[in-house]
Amino acid sequence: MKRWAANPQSVRDAATLLPITATILLLPPFILLFAVPVLVAGIPLIVAYVFGAWLAIVFCAWLLARNLAMEDDAAGAEGEAEARSLPDGG
Repeated sequence: MKRWAANPQSVRDAATLLPITATILLLPPFILLFAVPVLVAGIPLIVAYVFGAWLAIVFCAWLLARNLAMEDDAAGAEGEAEARSLPDGG
């Protein structure tokens, strides 16, 4: 089964947008939307939101880092193959 390969430019774009999105999600005006007296499994909604958003941010960062590392490994392998195919010159 062939593994799904992301476009390297889109992975870099997503890596650029992740900190901006994380900042917006954790700004007080947005967090205060969840400051209501509601409990989720016995936990206040605002606490569940903050830790849920944090968990989602960390997970997305992990996925992006993994994809960027695979991209770098592929680029390194291509560079090594090119270096081996070049004449020695000496």
